[in-house]
Amino acid sequence: MSEGNLARPSKQGYLMLLALAARTRADCLGRRVGAVVERDNRVLSTGYNGTPIGMPNCSEGGCHRCANRSSDAYPEGRGYDLCICVHAEQNALLAAARFGQSTLGATLHTTMRPCFGCLKESLQAGIVAVHYMGEWSAGGGEDEAALNSQYASLRSRFREFQQVATPEAALVPLVTPSGTEGPHG
Repeated sequence: MSEGNLARPSKQGYLMLLALAARTRADCLGRRVGAVVERDNRVLSTGYNGTPIGMPNCSEGGCHRCANRSSDAYPEGRGYDLCICVHAEQNALLAAARFGQSTLGATLHTTMRPCFGCLKESLQAGIVAVHYMGEWSAGGGEDEAALNSQYASLRSRFREFQQVATPEAALVPLVTPSGTEGPHG
């Protein structure tokens, strides 16, 4: 298939492909997540989950929780207070702030439904819409009903909050050699 025959992705598909590309940089030993903040059809920033700038990555032992994933001390959904990683959504919001890009009225595109903390921060940063691919759920616990209620309350404050189709199939033609032609035809 030549490059000219590739289906042009929708704007939403394009932004999710960018979030998937950002996700490839994540170094978390658990879930890898990518995010894009966009306003007026322009990308403001991207982010992926990982340790703070200048600290060793998870794969290098930088996060205590990731380094001890195989122990019984940190079952799935627990020990987040020890996790040093910054979430993809947080990194995207912080990158926009660092480089002077206002997120007021912007949309967050992420490969996973934002956690409770990221949802609060997105709302506080002026994000008006959230589009995500994969589901996230709280790890359970004593206050699961309260967390779900609070999450629903936050979620209702966004103009849009929706799960979107995964455009990963669109990646295959982009990374498959297209014959003998050079990169520009």
